Amino acid sequence: MRLCHSSKAGREIDRRPSRERSRPALRERIIMKTTLHSCFFCALAILATSGAAAQSLEGKTVTVYIPVGAGGGYDAYGRMTANHIGRHLPGNPTVIASNMPGGGGRKLANYMYNAAPKDGSAVAIIHHTTVYDAAFGSKGANYDSTKFNWLGSMASATLFVVVNAETGVKTFEDAKKKQLVMGATGKGATSYQFLSLLKNMFGADFKIVSGYKGARDIYTAVERNELNGTGGMTWATFRNNYPHLLNDNKVNLLVQIGTDKHPQLAGVPSMQDLAQSDEQKKLLDFILSGLKITRPFMAPPGMSTDLANTYRKAFEELVEDPKLIAEAAKRKFDIDPTDGATVQKIVDQIYNAPVETKAKAKELLSGK
Repeated sequence: MRLCHSSKAGREIDRRPSRERSRPALRERIIMKTTLHSCFFCALAILATSGAAAQSLEGKTVTVYIPVGAGGGYDAYGRMTANHIGRHLPGNPTVIASNMPGGGGRKLANYMYNAAPKDGSAVAIIHHTTVYDAAFGSKGANYDSTKFNWLGSMASATLFVVVNAETGVKTFEDAKKKQLVMGATGKGATSYQFLSLLKNMFGADFKIVSGYKGARDIYTAVERNELNGTGGMTWATFRNNYPHLLNDNKVNLLVQIGTDKHPQLAGVPSMQDLAQSDEQKKLLDFILSGLKITRPFMAPPGMSTDLANTYRKAFEELVEDPKLIAEAAKRKFDIDPTDGATVQKIVDQIYNAPVETKAKAKELLSGK
């Protein structure tokens, strides 16, 4: 019996069932379809990323809010930031500074938490004490400080207490024997709280008068001896803006306040030097930890993660900007930055401290 061959030379006939013959083609179609789907979703991801990158602030006006009136360190750092951060934000927006004093920073903190726009057009430098106000549940502190988008801090600080030399008070021990009228901005500010701490923990005879708009008004009153003194303001601000008070021996420095002693304040006792017990030392460690972030900047809660990260990146670039550094040097202000993630960690630690620690610290700082 003869076998049948194809009429075309060299051609072999595939005698498998058609279902099996079609499998390679089916696999090819599945691979192609999967590839097309992958490319589609990759394209969507690229577009989304491009959209985020394109979410610039071009055409917007960004306001850097400041918690005190004109003059002083917060005002200076806020205005320096407004002068330079626009170059580091996408779209190079117009940036302005605006003062919103009141309540020792609580007015501004409340605004940023409850009313400020979340589209990147509002950021603020704020008192580090506003973190403690929220942790203490202080009256008027209608915000949760852990929920702000912390961008970073531009400097740490050493604070101090100063009195007019005409009072005759030369040392902190003298201040325990003679009543002194001391000026402050608001009860949420360092100018009030650290005077209160020295009064309540160490026995200083201070009568604290609050309500001043800023450092300029307070130091003018001290120079005129309308106030006997003030405290809780930064050494850098005083050194740079009021050197004549030191050079002309018009004031005496009583105590310095910080996590470490300042090299320019040799001979001036620190608050830690005044501590007489382990309990006092532990309380001071908690209270003074916030001085590592005394020029903190933040944005309101509810801002998108992408926009918050954009601002953090801009802040990190800002503190290395030669133009900012030059302006700070000209003004004689220190740039000693802390990144946003570290600021957030410090804020969380303060907020989540033991209840008894917070209760005692609140009592000492508020006078209650």
